[in-house]
Amino acid sequence: MPASTILLIEADSTFGETISTTLTKVGYTVTTAAEPDDALAKVSANRLVILDVVGGEKTAADVCREIRATPSLVAIPVLCISQTDEVEERIRFLEAGADDVMARPFDARELEARVEALLLRFQRSKDLSSVVSTDGITVLRTRRIVAVHSPKGGVGTSTVATNIAMAAAQRKPDRVVIVDLDLQFGQVATHLNIIPRQTLADVIRDETALREAELLRTYATRHDSGLHVLSAPTGPEQAALITADHVDRILSTLLDTYDQVVIDTGSFIDERTLRAFEHAETVLFVISPEIAALKALAALVEYLNEAGTVAPKTMFVLNNTFGREILKIKDVEQALGTKVGAELPYDPFLYLKAVNEGVPIVLGAPRSPAAERLVKLSSSAFGADGIVVPPTADTRKSSSRFSLRRR
Repeated sequence: MPASTILLIEADSTFGETISTTLTKVGYTVTTAAEPDDALAKVSANRLVILDVVGGEKTAADVCREIRATPSLVAIPVLCISQTDEVEERIRFLEAGADDVMARPFDARELEARVEALLLRFQRSKDLSSVVSTDGITVLRTRRIVAVHSPKGGVGTSTVATNIAMAAAQRKPDRVVIVDLDLQFGQVATHLNIIPRQTLADVIRDETALREAELLRTYATRHDSGLHVLSAPTGPEQAALITADHVDRILSTLLDTYDQVVIDTGSFIDERTLRAFEHAETVLFVISPEIAALKALAALVEYLNEAGTVAPKTMFVLNNTFGREILKIKDVEQALGTKVGAELPYDPFLYLKAVNEGVPIVLGAPRSPAAERLVKLSSSAFGADGIVVPPTADTRKSSSRFSLRRR
C-alpha cells in the first residue's frame, strides 16, 4: 500500500474535485467513493479517510461511526468535513469517532496541514506501540532520539550524525530531523551542502515556536532527500544565547512533529549537552583508535558516571581514521571494558569526498562498505531492527555503569 493513499467519501462531484486536486498536487493519491457502502469496503486499503457529503439515507456521522465500530479499521484516521461552522455539528462528528473536524469554507493550506498532522500522529502511535514479548524474544518500540558525541574533535562525529540521520530519512522522508547542537561551530549544514534560512538562534526568539510543533517545523531547512535540519547558530555570540531550558523545550516539541531526531552534540560538554543526553534514548560515542581519543573518553566517562543515567543507553562507535592499524579493536574494547557497538572502515578518499561535496556517504556511495555500516548503525541506534534477546540478570548488572579501564 502506498504511504500516501487517501479515501475521499464524497457525493458532491464539485467538492470532490476540489479536495482531490488540492491533495494530489502535494503528492497524495486520492480515491473518491460516492456511495457509503462501496466506500466502507475500501477503507482498509488507505492511510486516511476524509468524510464530506454523503449520499443516501446515511449521514456522514453514521459512516464515521461504522468505521470506528470495525476493529480492523481503528488505526486509520478519519477527517470529517462539517458543512457549517456550528459547534453542534462538529461535536456530532467527534462523538461519532472522528479524529479531526474541519468546517467549510476552508483554505487549501488548512486541508494539507490537517491531513499531514493526522498521518504523522497515527504513524507515531503505530511506531510507539507497546512492547510484545514471546518466548523470551522481545519486540521493541522504535527509539526516537539519538545523540552523537565525542569528547575529542576530528573523529567524525558530524559524519556519523549526518549519515545515520540521512539513513533514517530514507526510511521515513520528512519525518526525521537532525539538530546541530555543536552550537559554536557546527558543520551539519556543510556536510549536507545546504544554506539554512534560519538557525537555532532564530528559534529561541520565537516563544510560540518553542511550544507549537508545526511552527517549530518551519524553522528547519529541508534537504532534497527529505531530511530536515535545525542548524547551529552562525557564531559563538549567538550560541551563547541558547540555554539548557531552550534545548529541553526544542527537543520536547520536535517529538510532536517528527518521528525521529538525531542530535549532533559535537565535542563540548556543558549543561545543554547533558540535557540532550537526558532526552536521547541512544547515545553514540564516536572514538578513533588512538590513545588521545581513549583518554579523552575515559575522562568523559568518569564525569558521566557520577550521574549514572547515560551508561545504559550508550553505544561506542569506532571510526578507523588511520591508514594503518594503530590500535586493534580488541585493544580498544579492553580499554573501554565493553564491546564496541559498531566499527566504521578506513577509507582514504570517501569520507573527505563526502564532506567536500556535501553529499553524505549513504547517498553518494550507497554500496560502499562504509555506507552499509552506517545504515546498519542507524537501524541499531533507533532500534529499527526491533528484535532483541533480553539480557540476563548478570548482563544487566554488569552493563548498568560504564567500566572503562584506565591505561
